[in-house]
Amino acid sequence: MDPGNLSPQETKKLEEINIDLTMRSIAVTYMSMIGRCFDNCVNDMTSKSLTAKEEKCVKSCSEKFMKYQQRLEQRFNEESANLNGP
Repeated sequence: MDPGNLSPQETKKLEEINIDLTMRSIAVTYMSMIGRCFDNCVNDMTSKSLTAKEEKCVKSCSEKFMKYQQRLEQRFNEESANLNGP
């Protein structure tokens, strides 16, 4: 299907689908980060608040996870550009 031949309604629908897929992907990534960092960092379940050590761990974990995701996206875009040619 050639995107240039789509009607305005079809183009709008395609954009809405793309936005929805992007939002779902962001949500899955975010939930994955929360689960991973919580499991790796939170050890003391006897308190309502995080210890200083847990807080530092969660911050470090989330920063690393986000850098990883950004790098992964960058590499994906690079490879996509290579596949699509010059």
